Amino acid sequence: MYNNPVFVTVLATVYLLVYVIFLQMDFLPNVTAVLFFLSPAVLVWLAYTVIRHEKYSGTDLKEDEEWGYGDWR
Repeated sequence: MYNNPVFVTVLATVYLLVYVIFLQMDFLPNVTAVLFFLSPAVLVWLAYTVIRHEKYSGTDLKEDEEWGYGDWR
């Protein structure tokens, strides 16, 4: 569950939305400060999970290709 990129993306998005709402409403400044200091850890967890566990479904580059785009034929 914690290694599922979709779950982690949704959880990180909800976390950051709650932080922004608390920040704009001046709601519980101590909780907002804790959310602020924990937000880099949430983003690092999100980036690590997406990079580590997401599967690439595009085509591989051919041997003579140096770069490629998945949306071009």
